[in-house]
Amino acid sequence: MLNVFLSILPIFSLIVIGYVAKNYFVKSEEFWAASDKLVYYVFFPSLLILKIAHAQFEGVSAKDGLIVAIAATTFIAIAVFAYKFVLSPANELFTSIFQGSVRYNSYIFIASSQAIFGTNGAALSGIFIATMIIFTNVITVMVMNHYGTGSKKGMSSILSKTAQNPLIIGAVIGVALNLGHIHIEGTPLAEIMNYLGSAATPLSLMSVGAGLIFVMDRHKKIAISSSILAKLIILPLVAFAILKGFNLTGLAASIALLYCAVPCAGNAYIMARQMGGDTVAMASIITWGTIVSVLTIPVFMILSGV
Repeated sequence: MLNVFLSILPIFSLIVIGYVAKNYFVKSEEFWAASDKLVYYVFFPSLLILKIAHAQFEGVSAKDGLIVAIAATTFIAIAVFAYKFVLSPANELFTSIFQGSVRYNSYIFIASSQAIFGTNGAALSGIFIATMIIFTNVITVMVMNHYGTGSKKGMSSILSKTAQNPLIIGAVIGVALNLGHIHIEGTPLAEIMNYLGSAATPLSLMSVGAGLIFVMDRHKKIAISSSILAKLIILPLVAFAILKGFNLTGLAASIALLYCAVPCAGNAYIMARQMGGDTVAMASIITWGTIVSVLTIPVFMILSGV
């Protein structure tokens, strides 16, 4: 467990550095917004293209891992609706509980995959992201449309915007290069993309830290804690049970478990604000979930046999 913890410690150290920088040294919102755009539109797509294009996937099937991730997430989504039926939280609060239970932080996911499993892990995480972005966005927006009090989004606009996601585009290009046996390593293009991709991990993780908001509404502690419990404990436990039940092992199985173990994404706060969710609860779920995950991720990685 110590080796896994030490592998992800730099990841969470960069998150802490980002939080400190945002609150004490680089307080400009414009800087962090611009940095986020560069990571999202340039740096991470470059990283995914290179990692996936050069990955060796012989003997590795992402299909089973993706099915496990989708099945476990679906189970949690249904469980959260059962929670609403029993405890009847306000609709706005329910949307934040739902987001916190099923959404994942792609930046922490890719960085952890690379830190623990190396180049092939990072490449496979890109394929997971390209698939799971579609699934989680669709179910989340459906819930937000029904229970949120803000603006609504049509399914066609959801799918259209999702298809334009730079991470999906980067993953698709990488897969096309890999399957087409188009080798770009050693070319000036690969060197440029390597430089760009190298900036992705530190800047993205610092951006995660910069987005942390330390708030806690004591009247909503049960709801916030329940969402964090669902995302960081129950979801990966369900995934682990499925993996064991079907005797699934290997890199794809480990990546699926890691996917289920990472905390909620910071952009869930933006969706809560735009579509009428509980923003205070959402900020609490994101922040405290990120902190707790530094302890829970190593535990589940040990369970996976890492």
